[in-house]
Amino acid sequence: MINPFLQSIGSSSQAILPPSFISRLLSPLVQEGGAVEIYGERGMGKSIVLRYLSDPPEEWKEYFRDHIFVFLNCQDSIIPPTSNKFWFEVTKQLCRRLEANPIQEKCFLLLDQFHEGQDISHNDFHEILDIASNSSKKIALVLDDFDVLIRTDPENLNNTRGFLQGLRSLTTRDSAKANLVVSTRYSLYESCKPLALPNYSAFDNGFVFCRLRFFGERELLAFLDKVVESGQPVFNSAERSYVAYLSGFHPQLAQIAASQIFDCRIETSVPLGDLSLVGERFKNESRPIFESLFWRATEIERFLLMLIALKSLQGKAGDISYDVADIEQVIGEREREINDLTERGLINRVRANPPQWCLFSPIFQWWILKEIESEDPSELEKRRKVWGNLLTQQRAEQAGKMVEFIKRNRETIETLGSSILRIAGWNIPEIPSS
Repeated sequence: MINPFLQSIGSSSQAILPPSFISRLLSPLVQEGGAVEIYGERGMGKSIVLRYLSDPPEEWKEYFRDHIFVFLNCQDSIIPPTSNKFWFEVTKQLCRRLEANPIQEKCFLLLDQFHEGQDISHNDFHEILDIASNSSKKIALVLDDFDVLIRTDPENLNNTRGFLQGLRSLTTRDSAKANLVVSTRYSLYESCKPLALPNYSAFDNGFVFCRLRFFGERELLAFLDKVVESGQPVFNSAERSYVAYLSGFHPQLAQIAASQIFDCRIETSVPLGDLSLVGERFKNESRPIFESLFWRATEIERFLLMLIALKSLQGKAGDISYDVADIEQVIGEREREINDLTERGLINRVRANPPQWCLFSPIFQWWILKEIESEDPSELEKRRKVWGNLLTQQRAEQAGKMVEFIKRNRETIETLGSSILRIAGWNIPEIPSS
């Protein structure tokens, strides 16, 4: 049987989007010059949403009869990530979307120009927009992994400014404007800060920002109901709850957990009587996601995630106790970072007063503790020096001692990993049926 949870990550059929979110994405693109940014952590479904936008749903098609959507993955296609290479790839993709007409003829001329060693620029694309307008067509550029083109190192700073200003000019011209959709990990506002200049409009001006968030219960249930496409029964209460518990409602992690349940059903029985095998497989397969979420966070954010993971052990590592009394105060002093981690879904506030946080997934907690336990001593020493710049000397020493306790009591981490799967398999919060 075909596993419906293993479809291509870029497949628009995987999109689970509330109607209000679809409206926010598509409404700006109805008019010329509309610009949308979609951003979020790895695995949130940015590529899926962009594919979805490139082929709007039936109820929106009447608004986009005259639009030509040009999809491009910048990370995979723009090598090297230069302005000239970008405009070549955009022109090539546009050419492929067209039948014989004046727009395609112009594209062929530009592609020949590129192969003869001449540059293509935004000025050439202004001409394409004029030709498209004469044919009553509108062009929408849909750019996935746009981050790779925002190069802010000193040697590329000016080139990036010029490229972004040229791209933005397509959406701000007097008429026959292009539409623009980009996906990034961080917001354009944050990503483009190093490019700011006095008296120049920021590239992100005029964009509608759409942050992708974790699934809600309704979205998760709609996603899990894809199992019926294979002819299998819908997931039962325990299976649904297990996916929610392990993934913390993170979309790609939910996909991994659901696909493992599907496979285990085929191997054993339908529905599953014991979910622990799913959890073991999930631990292994989810590792790249957790690595990305942790190591692409800032140094301060990683430190806070580590403290929250340590706090979850309640000051016990095996039969040895360590001091956690000050952890909540340390975390509370980093309000900005805590708010950002919460906004990105990596932590949840479980108590308001006094404030208390937990990691979004119990497996993420276990993974961070495993990272602490297996860290090379020289790397730990480097990290302690960083902590010294973030904390008082006393608190930095306290954090170091907590880590040392964990490293000396590895069996605690293994016990935690097993208990997470056992508890999750038999005593988990129930997610209501759809």
